[in-house]
Amino acid sequence: MKINYSILLYLLCIPLGYDFSLLADDNFSTLRTLCFMIALLMTLYGGFLNAKHQMKYRSVLWIFFVNLLLILGYIISNGGTGNTSLFGGHGDWPLGFFLMEYWLNMHWTYLSFINLPLFSSDFTFLLILMCSSFLFPSIGFLIGKFWCKR
Repeated sequence: MKINYSILLYLLCIPLGYDFSLLADDNFSTLRTLCFMIALLMTLYGGFLNAKHQMKYRSVLWIFFVNLLLILGYIISNGGTGNTSLFGGHGDWPLGFFLMEYWLNMHWTYLSFINLPLFSSDFTFLLILMCSSFLFPSIGFLIGKFWCKR
């Protein structure tokens, strides 16, 4: 049985995100930056290990597929791409999908402290988290493929 290193290291990165959410004082502290860099390197390394052990490219995309399903669930339950209300609204389903997506990608919440208009709604925030779950493991996998060819 092959171990999917990408998923394993991705899930091990989640506790690094607790620093971002618990110490939300809207600044870029050294500890936050260090945790983000560790999470980034672990995610890249997970994709690299999958390529090194001759696994298929789709092995690094499982977290992305889970994120995609959570975003689709968020859109369907929310009735669109608008913001989620904590108290009322379309029921508890949009909030549940938002929190599951947020928890799964907690280590990328460092990106939300950058004041850009992109982060003005819940949907774009979730979309950027989903794209990060695709981009970083894929880059690690490509680095591993090129490394193993040499």
